[in-house]
Amino acid sequence: MIGLVDGRVSRAAGAALAVCEIAVEELLPRLAGLRIQRVDADPTAVRITALTRNDPRRACPECGRESDRVHSRYVRHVADEAVGGQPVVIGLLVRWLYCANADCPRTTFVEQVGGLTERCQRRTPTLQRIIEAVAVALAGLAGARLLGTLHQMLSSASVLNCLLRMPLPGRPTPW
Repeated sequence: MIGLVDGRVSRAAGAALAVCEIAVEELLPRLAGLRIQRVDADPTAVRITALTRNDPRRACPECGRESDRVHSRYVRHVADEAVGGQPVVIGLLVRWLYCANADCPRTTFVEQVGGLTERCQRRTPTLQRIIEAVAVALAGLAGARLLGTLHQMLSSASVLNCLLRMPLPGRPTPW
């Protein structure tokens, strides 16, 4: 069993607990701006529980005005690249904020963590790029098999849906 002790990853070896010399933020730099509460590894996945810091103000995606008035919080589950042959799932407690601009059509918005979350996505941008690259190269069933080898379980239909959602590259206009 792997756990988190004083911000460091540790592994229980029998009754003794050995502390590694690497911080979780060094192993996964996208988590550097978060407060990591717990890291658990079981045979199915590495599960990281983290929360955003209370101090930073976040800009409204509609009007751009910064706010720190908290409406509520909720846990967002985001899949990330595999570590040590196990998929990573991040349980991230994010804030739902009020927009500070009274004229803004959005009254509330959810904070996004750069490099880790995007609006309405359940995967990190890095994992999404990997899945898109596999979808472009192999599509359907072959892509799903390769992603399974990379410890990302997606059906062939999900791989095809990912491929269909990608924007087409720009083409020059013929003369």
